[in-house]
Amino acid sequence: MNTPLYKKIPLPGIAFLPVFFSCLLSCTARIDIDTEASAPRLVIYGSITTDTMQHSIKITRSGGYFSTSKPEGISHAAVAIHTDKETFTLQESSTEAGLYQTGSSAFGIEGETYRLSVALDFDEDGRQEAYEAVSYMPGAPTIDSIGFRPSLLSDNYLEVLVWGYMPEAEENYLSFHLYRNFEIVNDSLQGFFIIDDRYMDKKEIAGVSCFYLNQEEEQSILREGDIITVRIDGVTKEYATFIKDAQSELWGSDPIFSGPPANVQTNIVSKNPSENILVSGFFTTFSGSKKTTVYR
Repeated sequence: MNTPLYKKIPLPGIAFLPVFFSCLLSCTARIDIDTEASAPRLVIYGSITTDTMQHSIKITRSGGYFSTSKPEGISHAAVAIHTDKETFTLQESSTEAGLYQTGSSAFGIEGETYRLSVALDFDEDGRQEAYEAVSYMPGAPTIDSIGFRPSLLSDNYLEVLVWGYMPEAEENYLSFHLYRNFEIVNDSLQGFFIIDDRYMDKKEIAGVSCFYLNQEEEQSILREGDIITVRIDGVTKEYATFIKDAQSELWGSDPIFSGPPANVQTNIVSKNPSENILVSGFFTTFSGSKKTTVYR
């Protein structure tokens, strides 16, 4: 008697396949989303730091989802930054609508709390609305030295490392910035790098790899004699969260089928809660230190 090499197995679920494929096809139904229907938002963004310079607050009106034009700057606002001891009154730029700046001798002080106040007629109904935000200025880290090494992750990359230490008795978040020949390299939201100092041992910045530079891309190649500066800013937890949320919106959800995105949180508060005006942006304070070396 011949023994079969295989045994036929009944497939009772095969009738399910047409239903399964019809479900897949039904997922391709066209959905029209009206991206132009949302009301424009008031956007307020800016900071004050420990640097002696003109500090800026930018006030704009958001555009449509597919708009390619620059956001509209809002003029004729009353803008000031306050502490318990002094007030900086900001003046609108004569060359850029919606850009408000302090005098060139203004600077912030570590440990102070700063309050931004803005008054303007956003909806053009003849009545001004008021907004404010509050931010505490944390202490700055200290950078002892910076160095370089070939990346352990890829032959094409060069790592930038930093040594230093953190101020004591504070919960610090660090924002890293890199300059090559006095021009900033990571000047976009995508290039921001922020970490929590809880990941550092005993408040030491012990050879932290803060940048990975692709030596096959012109914008990040380091050459003999380049002047390299690393700046580290001490920022608040709220601002660190704001940046991370904004980056998440920029990069999209991961994994792809995770929950829907939410609006990036703002610390700008309306003093007229009855006004039906949407507001976005952030007011922050930070203190910084930097170190410069020549690349060899």
